[in-house]
Amino acid sequence: MEQTGLRRRWLDGLGWALLYAAIWALFAEGGGWALGVPSILLAVALSLRLGTRPWQPSLRALPGFVWFFLGRMTLGAWDVAVRALLPRRPLQPAWLDYRLRAESPRVRLLLSALVGLLPGTLASRIEADSMRVHVLDRRQRWEPTVIELEDRLVQLLGSGGGR
Repeated sequence: MEQTGLRRRWLDGLGWALLYAAIWALFAEGGGWALGVPSILLAVALSLRLGTRPWQPSLRALPGFVWFFLGRMTLGAWDVAVRALLPRRPLQPAWLDYRLRAESPRVRLLLSALVGLLPGTLASRIEADSMRVHVLDRRQRWEPTVIELEDRLVQLLGSGGGR
């Protein structure tokens, strides 16, 4: 039993190291490893200390999630371009509450991070079962898109979504 726990911990550490290294490489454009390696090792140690497991997405749900998300990002870019070219296009900005359905803290956190990349929305905070969302135009149908994103994240991360 102890051998299995040790093996799982090493695999979790490797998973975290790969994830953090990929994030570092992406944001640092492949450079800055003198600072990156110690930062990655500290992040791995913290993740292991907190007892979190690396993200293990469902490979079956991944293509649908990527297709959905890229499609919505494209629509968002198009909306911003149209609004820039037609500045008289009316806006009705508002802060609204979105009722979260997912129980997983990981799904909720990722949802709040990704909402800002959807057309005309930005999440500011989560309190209890509600996420505060800023929308550029309250007349746009933003909520069905957020619901679908949340559902796809649950499919991607599994029902528990993990801690």
